[in-house]
Amino acid sequence: MNCPDAPLFVGAMKEELDMLEALEVWELIGIDKVPLLPNGSPRNIIESTWAFKVKRFPDGGVKKRKARLSVCGDQQVKDVDYFEIYAPVVSWATIHTIITLAVNLGLKSRQVDYTNAFVQATLPPDE
Repeated sequence: MNCPDAPLFVGAMKEELDMLEALEVWELIGIDKVPLLPNGSPRNIIESTWAFKVKRFPDGGVKKRKARLSVCGDQQVKDVDYFEIYAPVVSWATIHTIITLAVNLGLKSRQVDYTNAFVQATLPPDE
């Protein structure tokens, strides 16, 4: 990482790694211990990359620095590294409806940022 803020992102990187380890997202093993696929061929070892973001207050001041560890998805092979894709998204019509209801019913709203929400979901044991 070549930017003046690089040392300031180290804490965010540590926080991300600690969260992933606490949730037991992976098991660290040696490359010689990577299990083979059922057909006997070697598994695809997928590289990872970091994504960094500076979250700011409305006045432009730094609120926090975020670091997310992601796999390089372009290296994945369908039906080997994954079997289905699920990317939950919300439509603008839904957002407009919720805001309209909140205003008309006099409700208060707030934003919530769930850290590693996708990692905290449970998967069936065979996935």
